[in-house]
Amino acid sequence: MEDHFYSEYLGLYIVVEVEEGKIRRVEMTPKKPASNPKGSSIIGSIKEYFATGKDDFIKYDVSLDGSTHFQRTVLEAIRKIPAGKTMSYGEVARMVGRPGAARAVGNVMAANPIPLVIPCHRVVASNGPGGYSGGLEVKRKLLKLEGVPKKQANKQPRHGLP
Repeated sequence: MEDHFYSEYLGLYIVVEVEEGKIRRVEMTPKKPASNPKGSSIIGSIKEYFATGKDDFIKYDVSLDGSTHFQRTVLEAIRKIPAGKTMSYGEVARMVGRPGAARAVGNVMAANPIPLVIPCHRVVASNGPGGYSGGLEVKRKLLKLEGVPKKQANKQPRHGLP
């Protein structure tokens, strides 16, 4: 099943694909989907996120089929980064027991099939915000929505998970 809604805040459609009760894909696109919105619970949670900057996405099952053990470990780890907090690629690498694998963590972020729900926008580079599949402007807007100070979003953070 595919569902979507239009985010006025981002100026993009948020398209979610769910199969067998698991989120398989999230896409942010300027193109209006051909299907009609269904108003699924994940779309309701995404709308709430855009209204408040807080999320409850961890309660949803995600499909990481086709991911390597390392990719799965990284993606599951970043799901635990709360809204309003950031971590560096290096901090995530250390958190998953692979210090020195910051570049590999960045590669996992770049291929994240479920952005927003798996909040790769909360992982920033030591010399700036880093990349984002939806573009840097979208990453900055998401961090701003969550209340991350601009200087924190553009610098390496020095705090981990609670």
